[in-house]
Amino acid sequence: MILIGAARSGTKIVRDTLAVATGAGTVPYDIGYVWRAGNESAPDDVLEPSQLSSKAQQFVAGFVDGYAAGVVPTVIEKTVGNSLRVPYVASAFPDAVFIHLIRDGVDVAESTRRQWIAPTDWRYLARKARHFPFRLVPGYGVRYAQSLASRVRRTDRRVGSWGPRYPGIDEDLASEDLLVVCGRQWKASVLHARQAFASLDVPVLEVRYETLVRDPMSTIKEVAEFAELAVGSDSLGQAAASVTSARVGAGRRALEVSERAALGRELDQLLDVCGYARCGDAMQNGVG
Repeated sequence: MILIGAARSGTKIVRDTLAVATGAGTVPYDIGYVWRAGNESAPDDVLEPSQLSSKAQQFVAGFVDGYAAGVVPTVIEKTVGNSLRVPYVASAFPDAVFIHLIRDGVDVAESTRRQWIAPTDWRYLARKARHFPFRLVPGYGVRYAQSLASRVRRTDRRVGSWGPRYPGIDEDLASEDLLVVCGRQWKASVLHARQAFASLDVPVLEVRYETLVRDPMSTIKEVAEFAELAVGSDSLGQAAASVTSARVGAGRRALEVSERAALGRELDQLLDVCGYARCGDAMQNGVG
């Protein structure tokens, strides 16, 4: 199962609760470096099926399938950069079931900005490093070390890059406010994924973060049934109990009026399409 969603859209919540409810295996971290194998020099995360070599397909499939959990062969994978390359992912896993998770873009942008400037979590990186394929260390490891070093030299504390790399992101980082870049990350992720799913013949279920956190039991059960995964009442209840709706609207409450206005110029049209309130509204008022 492939979870598709912009960064900070709740893909981790879906992955972890679904695993608890069904016993499915999970890839415990985003693995953009695995998905980009053979395309490490690409300037962004948009990859086309023609760029997927048979060698890369075998490597990606082998890495993901290695997380199968015994009696439940399904593996749940949630790398956020995949929202920009759905056809590529579908080519790598032609039998995959897709879940497309969408969250209010204003909440996402505010949350994403905090991730860009958050201090480096060295313990998290150490845990993640244990899952890193040795064959990718010479190329990716050096570039990542260079990114961390550049952060030390920056005055705005942000990392060099975080989350899905949409086309033109480096130019935007040089000329736009970081919040606007975060908004564009959400916008690019949602638009690329929706356009891809509209043209592909793959099983896909669109889920809203707000629906999930307000009614986790029904939503988790719906996702599990769509993926043909069995759930038990006890495990479903345990999974649902870990979900909270406290973050719905949190980004809108945290942003200044001027910040919401700047985001509105970027996001209002897509927010309308997705059934969310426009950026000028201080609170998220539901999903249509």
